This record gives sequence, structure tokens and C-alpha cells, in this order.
Amino acid sequence: MMTGWKHVGLAGLRAAVSQGVASRLLHTSRIFLVAPAGQDTARPKPPATSSSLAYVSYENTSQEQRQPPLVIQHGLFGRKENFTSLGKQIHHLTDTKRSIILPDLRNHGESPPSNFMSLQQMSADLQRLTSHLGVAKVAILGHATGGRVAMYTALTRPELVSRLIVSAASPVDTETSLLRWKRNKEAMKIMAEIYEGLSEETMARLNSNSEFKLSANTALKEVLTDSSERALFLSNLGKVNVKALLKTTMDLSTFPDMDGRTFEGPTLFISGEKEPLWRDDTEVRRIRQLFPNSHFIKLAGASYWPHTEANKEFLMQTVAFLQTKF
Repeated sequence: MMTGWKHVGLAGLRAAVSQGVASRLLHTSRIFLVAPAGQDTARPKPPATSSSLAYVSYENTSQEQRQPPLVIQHGLFGRKENFTSLGKQIHHLTDTKRSIILPDLRNHGESPPSNFMSLQQMSADLQRLTSHLGVAKVAILGHATGGRVAMYTALTRPELVSRLIVSAASPVDTETSLLRWKRNKEAMKIMAEIYEGLSEETMARLNSNSEFKLSANTALKEVLTDSSERALFLSNLGKVNVKALLKTTMDLSTFPDMDGRTFEGPTLFISGEKEPLWRDDTEVRRIRQLFPNSHFIKLAGASYWPHTEANKEFLMQTVAFLQTKF
């Protein structure tokens, strides 16, 4: 019965789950150990509460010329583990002299679930985390929705942000960004339909089963046509609160009107050349109305995932920007 899942569509997949096939799957669990870098010693963080984010940090133990920590914020359907490699790469370039902090957004990874999710709420979560850590100022690198959280934080709390790096995101709503959100909503609806009526235990068993993911991949192909986007979605099944995300309506699809606010700090926008975030000088000027000290880079050969599709160039540009004195 299991092998048949590879050849059925959404209806067949849902029927197989409803008939109790999932209850016979073996369940495996993994424990995530938080280990800060620097001395390569594990120091577990306290468990997340309703007002705190789960995070991992790579710490700068040197007191000499210490720079504000760099927060790396993942996007929708992601989690901190997706940026662990990048965080380590930046941290190991010791001349950046920065600690690295990678949090999970609410409803993602090991952070607490919530019935609501907006840029304002996610920014408030991030601010509570920095307060908890006793950090007065941070640099932020945000990807996609994480980039919009970073921009919102910089515009509403400019005294908290030293400099900003925004990857695969922009404060300008475009047809491309709105269509991407529409596809994401459709993908969430498909998974919500599959999960409907199932217990948390059954869903966990499904999410850890490779054949289930192969069938889910088939069901999602027409909606998430980008294979990298689909792979990220599938790899994080069970780590993202799909039901809560479905309640966000349009809250995450558009960037709010900031009422003339600006962030004067250095800002770097990184886009893949295949899926540019700004089409012309008009859109660049619109971005600079909010971020007047902004710089723009398009990475050749990259689209929506420049940190992986053009990793070396992305890393070089990011570190150079963090080191530059403005």
C-alpha cells in the first residue's frame, strides 16, 4: 500500500491517510541541541515560552573591537537550520567580529505557536529576543518574509538596527511577490486538507516518512512550480504551523504603509538576477524613500535563493558590507 502513494494525486493521498495507513508508519524523533560556536561547547538555551523565540547563536568571545551581533532571519516555511551554514561561514570570518543569532519565527521551527502572524507581531518577537539577550543594537540579514520583518523593525525601531541586509525581498509590492504569496497560500491549503482531522501524533509520523513526502511533492507540483521552493516547503513539514499561516489572509503578502518613516542606516538589497526585486530606477527611488542610504546588488545565476544559488558571491558581498565603514 505504501508504494502506491507515489502514483496517486491529492485525492488518493488524502484517502490513504484517512484510511489509517499513517497509523502504521514508524515514528522517529530528533532532538535539536543548541550549541554556540566560539569554543565549540554546548550551552542549551532555555525552552521557548509564549513570548520568546527559539534561537541558536555563534558567539564572538573576543572583546576587541566587538561589533553589534548579526541576526539572520529566515523566511516563510523556513527555520533557523536553513541558515546555519551561512551563519557559520560569516562567523568563521573572524574579522567581522560579530556574534551571529539565528531565531525561528513564531509558528516556525522550535518557536511557540500562535494563532496570529503579522510583520508587526514578528518584529515585536524579534525585539523581545534582543531585549532578553541584553543587546542594544543589532545588524539584521533577512531573507524573503524575514527580510520584510527586518525592514519593518528598522523603520519602526531605527535605534535598534545598526545596518540592514535584505535578501529576496523589497518594501515594494510587485505582481511577482503577490503571485508568490498566492502560490504559498494554495500550498498551505493543500497540506491543511491532507492534515484535516488528524492527530498531532499521526501528522508527525507522516511528516517523517519519505514516501509521504514524495506523494506530497506530486500534489504540490502544480502550485509550487519552483523545485527549490517546493523542497524547502517539504523539508520543513511538521516544523511550520500551517493552520496559523492560513489565518494571516493578506497580512504577509504586502508591506504596510510606513507613514513617511525612514531608516537612515546603511542598507544592502541583494537580489537574484533571474528574479529581480527592482525592475527600474522608479522602483529604486521608491525603495530609497524608506531607505535613503541603500545599495543594490544583483547576483548572476541566482533567483529567489541567492544565499544558496550564488553562495560565494553572496557571502563576499555580505561580509564586505558588514565591514565597510559608512
